[in-house]
Amino acid sequence: MKSELDMAFAKLTNPRMSAGLMILYSLLEPLKSKPISATEVKNQIERIAGKDKTMSKQSITNAARRLEEVKVVDRAEGYSVNYGYLISLLLRAVIRLNETVKDLEEEVANLKLAARKTD
Repeated sequence: MKSELDMAFAKLTNPRMSAGLMILYSLLEPLKSKPISATEVKNQIERIAGKDKTMSKQSITNAARRLEEVKVVDRAEGYSVNYGYLISLLLRAVIRLNETVKDLEEEVANLKLAARKTD
């Protein structure tokens, strides 16, 4: 028996669910983290990376700018994560990965069947 999560994922991956996914994306969009200052970001990076690996302020700004370009980070009032957008990206990636896995499983099954026929 399928779990509730399996059934929910199956419904989300249904091709007729595109409108439902757009609703979900729109509901997730406003989810953002509390903004933190660039200095706090730099301090946390140094704490995580350790004293041996330092990053310049410019490197952090450049990386943040690239993240902002793809809408994962917002820098309007400090640095904040656009959780809703990030979740939407991950959900879309999981759905595409699931489709790829299904296609590959079908291809492997067909290759196995063809190999049995030639034996």
